[in-house]
Amino acid sequence: MKLKQLILLLAFALILTLQACSQIGGYSTSPTGLKYNFIKGSGKDVKPQVSDIVTVKMDYFINDSLLFSSNKLGKPMQFPLNPVAFKGDFFEGISMMSAGDSASFICPADSVFLRIFRVKQMPPFVVPGSTMRFEISLDSFMTKKDFEESKLAEATVLQQSSDKRLKDYIKEKGITVEPLASGLYYVEKQKGTGNLPKHGEKIRVHYRGTLLDGTQFDASYDRNQPFDFVLGMGQVIRGWDEGLSLMHEGGKATLILPYNLAYGERATGQIPPFSPLVFEVELIEIIK
Repeated sequence: MKLKQLILLLAFALILTLQACSQIGGYSTSPTGLKYNFIKGSGKDVKPQVSDIVTVKMDYFINDSLLFSSNKLGKPMQFPLNPVAFKGDFFEGISMMSAGDSASFICPADSVFLRIFRVKQMPPFVVPGSTMRFEISLDSFMTKKDFEESKLAEATVLQQSSDKRLKDYIKEKGITVEPLASGLYYVEKQKGTGNLPKHGEKIRVHYRGTLLDGTQFDASYDRNQPFDFVLGMGQVIRGWDEGLSLMHEGGKATLILPYNLAYGERATGQIPPFSPLVFEVELIEIIK
């Protein structure tokens, strides 16, 4: 065999060896050391850029034990694509994907916990040499500007819907009182004979809270345990601070709150975002 042919054969064998080493277990290795395996490819070429908002489904494991699944959130995860925190992290992996792709990435567990999760003390199950596997599906991505504009448009639609539902409720229930300047509807049911509470005073109340459709989400009556709080100190939602300040001890009233005097744009327990709320309240006493 000629020397030139022998060199070519040796070079070819070396290439095959290097490829095998970089694709052990079906995973390839990037120049930074990230192990990756594309499970499903969309065929698209456009990739997310740093600061883009990505929408993903994600499960991650440590040594094949599941630590987290976005399925438990009930909706896909959304977060900005950060610059890499260390060479070969899963942010680098996401930047390799296109919308519609699914991939698996393997990273050193200690680097993930220290550089991405930023823990101050390593959990006991993260032992030297532990690896984390991230199973990620990239649903979509958009620029930060487009994301903010879409959220604003979505919030506008939800706000308009909330205002209409409240207006329809007031009409349906035949409520004739005018809303206060804040938008609160205060409907007195029983005039109290005691003192009017002042801001900074502690008061004791019974209440029942429902959505506009009558769905009850909380009631002190059911627990037979009144609720105490300091009036006007932001310990409760705004509609409560305002409504209870209008009542005398022994009084009963219905407080109908627009969403911005309740829990606003966020969901809370059984309460969806942008929800107007109805409270039946009773001011039992001012606690001295």
